[in-house]
Amino acid sequence: MISRLRGIPAGRTVDGLVVDVGGVGYLVSATPSVLRRADGASEVTVETYLHWVGYELRDLPWGMRRRLLEELAEHLSEVPAGTDLVARLGRPEEYAAEMRAAAGLEHRRGPIAFVRARRPRNLILFVLALTVAGLAIGAVVWIDSYQPIVYGNATQMPLDSAPSPGQPGGTVVFRKGRPFLYGVTIRNSGRFTVRILGVPSDVMDFFKGRLLMNKPNPAGNELPLERFRPFDLHSGEARWLVWKGVYACTTGAGRDLGVTREAIPVRFSFLWRTETTFVPAQDPLRITFPKGCPSPSR
Repeated sequence: MISRLRGIPAGRTVDGLVVDVGGVGYLVSATPSVLRRADGASEVTVETYLHWVGYELRDLPWGMRRRLLEELAEHLSEVPAGTDLVARLGRPEEYAAEMRAAAGLEHRRGPIAFVRARRPRNLILFVLALTVAGLAIGAVVWIDSYQPIVYGNATQMPLDSAPSPGQPGGTVVFRKGRPFLYGVTIRNSGRFTVRILGVPSDVMDFFKGRLLMNKPNPAGNELPLERFRPFDLHSGEARWLVWKGVYACTTGAGRDLGVTREAIPVRFSFLWRTETTFVPAQDPLRITFPKGCPSPSR
């Protein structure tokens, strides 16, 4: 076995790598790492004997293996070029076994031996990569679960409403075409700003009109109102959302039916995530239909 060859990778066999050196093909024993390096390469340098001995000692701690291979490399540097190393030193696996026996080293197996055989720098990079990946996954999971919007502890009930008997909130009698005004506050209970995009409509709203919002003010007053547009809700900030319009049959409702609005759907975005959350209302609004409400399709 020649200690070093430099040439063009010409092929593989079950016995090793074929290297074309000046038109002459050499079959050399090569470790898996050398074979991978030769894939697609225009030229390759193979420290055949040294690499193979190192492969046979791959279970040893990295520092110990490096020291043994440095000693072997120094010894090989004194061997005349072109020497058949197998004839002189024996096959690489036999030489590695002799080095192991001389140092009193046994084959090591298991996860601890595997870790100790890795180069410290590679282990550090691997741990750092795992740490970064873990942090990235944790950040994505946290962002996907971040929902800081809560009820702001204030409700504007319709003027013609009355307290709901035996339950919180208010009750109003549906009167098609009559003015409708209802408002709630939402608050950002988290540490980070979210963007409020709107309130999705529903066929069970039973009113038509505009969504309004209050202008930011230190006291959190409901007035003055302006037409809704997407806005940033900062940490600890509360804003009014007010619906102003008229009662309408957005879907059919039977006589004596009652519909309770217990939560407000709020569309918001945070970083790359956009979703609709339902904010529970502390004072639910109940709409009753003594005369029913015909479906708009009729």
